[in-house]
Amino acid sequence: MRAKISNNRPLLDCGLFSICIITIFLVMSSCFYERTANGALSETFVSVAKNIKPSVVNIRSTKVSKRDKLNKGRRNPFNDLFPRNLPREQPGKGSEIDYQGSGVIIDKKGYIVTNDHVVKGADEMIVKLYDDREFKAELVGADPKTDIAVLKIDAEDLKPAEFGNSDSLEVGEIVLAIGSPFGFEQVVTSGVISAKGRPNMRIAGYESLLLTDAAINSNNTGGPLVNLQGKVVGINTTIIPQTGDYLGISFAIPINIVRKVAEDLIAYGRVTRSWLGVTAQPITPQLQEILGLKSTIGALVSSIEPNSPAANAGLKSGDVVVEYDGKKIKDLFQLRSLVTKTEIDKEVEIVVIRDGKELKLKATIVELSTGHTIDKKDLLRNLGLVVQTLTPELAINSGYEGEKGVIITNIHKGSPAHKAGLNKGDLIVEVQHKPVTGIDDFQQAILNIPRGEDILMFIKHQNGTSRFVVLEKQDK
Repeated sequence: MRAKISNNRPLLDCGLFSICIITIFLVMSSCFYERTANGALSETFVSVAKNIKPSVVNIRSTKVSKRDKLNKGRRNPFNDLFPRNLPREQPGKGSEIDYQGSGVIIDKKGYIVTNDHVVKGADEMIVKLYDDREFKAELVGADPKTDIAVLKIDAEDLKPAEFGNSDSLEVGEIVLAIGSPFGFEQVVTSGVISAKGRPNMRIAGYESLLLTDAAINSNNTGGPLVNLQGKVVGINTTIIPQTGDYLGISFAIPINIVRKVAEDLIAYGRVTRSWLGVTAQPITPQLQEILGLKSTIGALVSSIEPNSPAANAGLKSGDVVVEYDGKKIKDLFQLRSLVTKTEIDKEVEIVVIRDGKELKLKATIVELSTGHTIDKKDLLRNLGLVVQTLTPELAINSGYEGEKGVIITNIHKGSPAHKAGLNKGDLIVEVQHKPVTGIDDFQQAILNIPRGEDILMFIKHQNGTSRFVVLEKQDK
């Protein structure tokens, strides 16, 4: 036995030696590959930063205080009465409020995109280019709903940035943010796309924001968010509201939204928006059970505007929109986003679930007129309640069989509805002694009440009792 082992030892030694050599080779190859990959990524960062920096500008907006505006041209009588005891005023000194921000050049003609909050209320805007040239800018237009503004400067040899496609972004994709935080110009930070389509962040009215962990600090907003191809995929808009500093997550407006807003502001001085004419709400598990729905996916239609595209298409309160223009609808935020992106006068197919059956409807999208539904939505929002037309199926499931009215599906704490003692599941059957058969009747009854007057409602409870309640209008 020993002889056999002895005879095979050279082979064993040779095998072990080979394994060691292969292992060392693999480790060295791995290290080499890692260094090469890191080096390539670093070179990409450097290349992208060099390419985008000439398109990024620093914006200094100056706002004259109200006090200085009021005192402009006036003499201080105390200076005349006591010329030796009091120093004379120096108009303008200490009265100007500066705000630093960033922007990105989008056209050789001098058009620049930034945030609306960077230039809002400014009396003068100074744009500083990458090569230290400075120009006074004029405001072409602004859209507070998306926090986008377009400026224009009269300058030559400008390098506009190239736009990417924000819809094709993937979560985890590397991005760079460029701006001027704390007065430092052309600062580059890196991160990834953390999430897409984040709504309801109380940042802008029309929201479908990108979430990133690239650092965006005070005075850094308005600059571009770019991918590793050097294309702008978003405009950095803000950090978490009410914090003022970077806490690990930031937001950017998708460039596909920015492009449309900027084009409208340049062409018309305003933003044209598409309108369907529906008010929708999320489908909660409770609503899913009461309405007998298979899932919470979709947008539940709570009201239809008269003579709107939705009304003309045959949509009704209680419909669940599950598909819009060939795209599956996850929730009401996605529906709203798709509607706003739709071309005006385009006919779209809308798939809804009604009474457990799938229906296909067609609607022609029109432009949202100024003031459309704003008073109605704001008024109902101020009352602090969400209602739904009582359908026959909903009546059976909620204990109101044979009744008509609108059922309360949500109450906002601290609102007039909450203070009046209304609760989820209550049924509103009368407003100001007039019967309410559906949400359209309810909304019209509310709007017909003179501003400042209290609202008298007659409601029924699921336990069979009923009572009158009074809601104080919030603007009273």
